[in-house]
Amino acid sequence: MRSLSLLVALLVSASTLAFKRDSFKTCDQSGFCRRGRALSARAHAAGESWQSPYYIDPDSILPDPTGALFTATVKSSIHPQVSFSLEVRAHEDGVIRVQMDEVTRFRRHYNEAASWALVRDPPLSESGHIRWLVGKKETRTRYGWKGTTFEAVVQYNPLKVTLYTNGEEQVVFNGRGLLHMEHFRTKEDTQPLQIEGAEAEQVPLHVNNAAWFEGEEQDAWWEETWSTWTDSKPKGPESLSLDITFPSHPHVYGIPEHATNMSLPSTTGPDATYSDPYRLYNSDVFEYLADSPVGLYGSVPLMHAHGKKGTVAVFNAIASDTWIDVGKKNDSTETHWISESGILDVFILPGPDPASVFYQYARLTGTPMLPPLYSIAYHQCRWNYVNSEDIRAVQRRFDEEDIPVDVFWLDIEYAEGHKYFMWDEKTFPDPVEMIADVEAKERKMVVIVDPHFKRDSDYPVYQIASDLDVLVKPKSGEGEYEGWCWPGSSSWIDFFNPKSWDMWVKLFKTKSIDGSWSWTQSSENVGIWNDMNEPSVFNGPEISMPRDNIHYGGWEHRDVHNINGMLFANQTYNALYHRSDPPKRPFVLTRAYYAGTQRFAAIWTGDNLGTWEHMAVGVKMVLSNGLAGMVFAGSDVGGFFGNPDPEMLVRWYGVGVFSPFFRAHAHIDTKRREPYLLDEPYKGMIKDMLRLRYAMLPIWYNAFKESSWSGMPILRPQYVMFPNDEQGYGIDDQFYLGSSGLLCKPVTTRGATSASVYLSDAQVYYDYFSQTAYHPSASKPTGRTITVPAALHQIPLLIRGGSILPTRERPRRSSPLMQHDPFTLRVALDVDGSAKGELYLDDGEGFGYQQGELVWRAFQASTTHRNDGKARREIVVRSDDLAAAVPDMVPSYVPANAFARGLEEADVRVERVVVVGVDARPVSVSVSVVLLGGEGGTRALEWTYEADGGDQAGVVVVKDPAVGITKDWAVVIAF
Repeated sequence: MRSLSLLVALLVSASTLAFKRDSFKTCDQSGFCRRGRALSARAHAAGESWQSPYYIDPDSILPDPTGALFTATVKSSIHPQVSFSLEVRAHEDGVIRVQMDEVTRFRRHYNEAASWALVRDPPLSESGHIRWLVGKKETRTRYGWKGTTFEAVVQYNPLKVTLYTNGEEQVVFNGRGLLHMEHFRTKEDTQPLQIEGAEAEQVPLHVNNAAWFEGEEQDAWWEETWSTWTDSKPKGPESLSLDITFPSHPHVYGIPEHATNMSLPSTTGPDATYSDPYRLYNSDVFEYLADSPVGLYGSVPLMHAHGKKGTVAVFNAIASDTWIDVGKKNDSTETHWISESGILDVFILPGPDPASVFYQYARLTGTPMLPPLYSIAYHQCRWNYVNSEDIRAVQRRFDEEDIPVDVFWLDIEYAEGHKYFMWDEKTFPDPVEMIADVEAKERKMVVIVDPHFKRDSDYPVYQIASDLDVLVKPKSGEGEYEGWCWPGSSSWIDFFNPKSWDMWVKLFKTKSIDGSWSWTQSSENVGIWNDMNEPSVFNGPEISMPRDNIHYGGWEHRDVHNINGMLFANQTYNALYHRSDPPKRPFVLTRAYYAGTQRFAAIWTGDNLGTWEHMAVGVKMVLSNGLAGMVFAGSDVGGFFGNPDPEMLVRWYGVGVFSPFFRAHAHIDTKRREPYLLDEPYKGMIKDMLRLRYAMLPIWYNAFKESSWSGMPILRPQYVMFPNDEQGYGIDDQFYLGSSGLLCKPVTTRGATSASVYLSDAQVYYDYFSQTAYHPSASKPTGRTITVPAALHQIPLLIRGGSILPTRERPRRSSPLMQHDPFTLRVALDVDGSAKGELYLDDGEGFGYQQGELVWRAFQASTTHRNDGKARREIVVRSDDLAAAVPDMVPSYVPANAFARGLEEADVRVERVVVVGVDARPVSVSVSVVLLGGEGGTRALEWTYEADGGDQAGVVVVKDPAVGITKDWAVVIAF
């Protein structure tokens, strides 16, 4: 056992030190990354004479009977005794999958990453429109999708895979000859040959025909020492190198998580921004730098590439430590992926536009979950609320100050000795009553559960896992790995082991099953926070687990590191799903993640600092995560570390209000900074911002619904909205909220009083608060920059003309209390006098929406001119049943479903319609309602008009049309 003093030192160092570069490897300190970069350097030095040693044996090509798949044998000229199997698939949505693995019975390369990430094995093209044609020098297929012609070509010698769009190269694998799958070998095979010299001395004879490609040295093949740790590497060298070039795309995005620009800066070449590659290695990084390629908490090996000729992406299903070099060359981007282990398993997503790429990726790894409604409201957290009375006092202060909040959080100090699930009876003597007091105000609690279990036989959770033999093992494969984390001596659950899954479900039951231990001191509504699941190990290499630890199936930790944390969150979601009957939508927040995590959990950007730089880069990180499917994301408001001054804190709330995941959180050493503690005017500013978030919850919920169906990001950067506008490709400090038409430019600099907003299209935009209109000019209708007011109390927020926004304007203390509140419709007319929008509603809690228990309305506004003897103009705003119009999307829907009837019984209605962009005073406003059987009536409505003047748009406010939100109706504004 380690001494208590060592444990204290570990905990202190983990919680108080700033980012320490020497706690994490650079590429130069990583053997396989050194080898990969050295390979690239040799290729560069050789120039055009360089040729990949990998080639396809043409006689081995075997097409599948469907024609959508073929297999082949790949050989290497430097290791002719080694063979590799190649399989290339064409899927029904045009995605091309390329897999290559070594053919050997000696050992296995890890080949299960895709099985954890994918929702299912993607179906092959069965319609016959994608068929591989085998030729003498290449195998190719040509197919069309969305009016675009794609062609995939697999060249034999050297092996190269190219995707063309309308005859233009889009993606090239191994075009630079950097493909290298290090084959398995024994130490004996790699020893130099010996001959006897004239004096009977043993003289090594170095015969290395692969040196031109692999290098002369066996660099870290069999063992690697870094700092005080030695990695035994029992399988020897097994890394994978692959170059992927995007010849027509100057911008690449994705591969989170890094604190950097959304359009990834270069890491190679004379103008490189960084000297190290981007790293994908889930890591517990305290106080990370605000501008760095260092790998952070999550790893999604998905890269988008975009340019004026279209959008493509690659998903590299690899789970091990991976470094990615990015180089820019003219209008192309060259990337080099270097992974420690695993097979080659890459999906080419052909696009041809951003929306198509999101759709294709969502079909592979799944769409984001539709979360419970409360979870997209405001969360209040800190490390730590010290006792149950503290929680009650915080809730009471929020109510006294009339500040809305939905969720209170508990960090690790709730647990006795950091034994998760076990309440500290001294500070939380009444957890069930405390939770009930919070839920009585229609709020929820979230409690942290980390993956390390204190090694204590009196701790039932550890003992259950130990008895089931579901804990990670040391490199010997026997016993239980012991490391150090918050509880001291700890072991880690191995969620790759299926036996752990039922165990985890039983632990979260609020009533014991068969007398086994479960978390009875909880409730069916408590959300769970999974932290430290990279995994973080305080006394491990790079603050993580040794790479030669053993997981279920005999795989080493190096093989599965980036998936490890995802499984923890996935199984927590599964446990919460099975906690109640009928099930409620779980809320899980995870720090570590991988491709596919979006189906189960929200994420946040980790241990940020209370600085302007971290505030700004947090916006970019949330956008980047959204491009990689992780749409439910946000940064800790105020910064986890530090004590932001009032100006910074107000601005950070301005960022948080427009983040999908909106939580204020703080380190244990920071001052308390709940919003009610601020002096005026800052407290009032934050209250107004929080009320804005709550008023806009219908807009946010609709955006989450869109994402859960299509895979589109919730926050959409400029290039996603306007893929043909080159000026917008690198913009990452403003974004659109779903398809709502809202454009937000958060202020992330001190002392700002105005902000510059870039507008791509020739459309009118309106200030959300003042109705100021920003019309396109005749001289520069597109690609213009406008200046908007941005005093401390203001959030630069515009409505794009052509949008209709549903809001709920009545202040409430939590979101469930808004469920029967009326709606305001804000109609922002476009340059043609039209607009459209949507409203999606369900119970926000369960899964009834999957059986059609929902309301989904389409709002449309149009301007028409009539000539019935006298010229007249009308603006008509109407509501129609969108769910009934798209039965394929909601097949179980019926208009009179139970949820819709409940809204009708509660008289949930539209209480106000605000039409912005009206250029003249109406003569009348009326409403007609369509009743059952098609009959209805028309009645006059009260209204006001504020004329346009200067930059102010004309506004018609229709007072209480009293139309049910579930009904078909039309408001007619006549001129």
